Amino acid sequence: MHPLETVLAEAGHLLLIGDSSKDRFPGYSFNAYTVLGRPFSCLDLGGLTESRGPTSGARVYTAVDELPEGIGNLAIIWVTASRCVDAVELAHAAGCTKVWFSFKTATADAIAKAGELGLEVVEIGRCPVYYAHPKNAACRAHALITKVTGAYGKPPQTVLEAPRRELY
Repeated sequence: MHPLETVLAEAGHLLLIGDSSKDRFPGYSFNAYTVLGRPFSCLDLGGLTESRGPTSGARVYTAVDELPEGIGNLAIIWVTASRCVDAVELAHAAGCTKVWFSFKTATADAIAKAGELGLEVVEIGRCPVYYAHPKNAACRAHALITKVTGAYGKPPQTVLEAPRRELY
């Protein structure tokens, strides 16, 4: 089993953090976890209260104090660079101990903030849905691309300076 598969398996309930005001609402991930029956909650920095995309109309939270009990230890961050530190702080406030920066998300300041707050960075760059064994066609295609190119099997990327390997 890949170490990132283990991270997801041990995380339990996931916290997705996005920002709809900057076109970074994780709609496809929201749908993928819904289809998988994976327990998760979504916190949106842009004020969105219902999901959009393939799984529209589901509850989205706008503040940490609204989140349900039992949030797991892993926050998946999907925001622009300008909101990345904010997202890390929210992950910490929600009780998460680990952060996964999805592709085109991490910044040096956010990684430093995670370290200051005692959060473990488990991945920088790859989409976690790859390691959740997606059922929807688009996510399965992307996961297949990472497998064919060899990126899937590479160890977790936890430093920002590493070469990009988001979709390949």
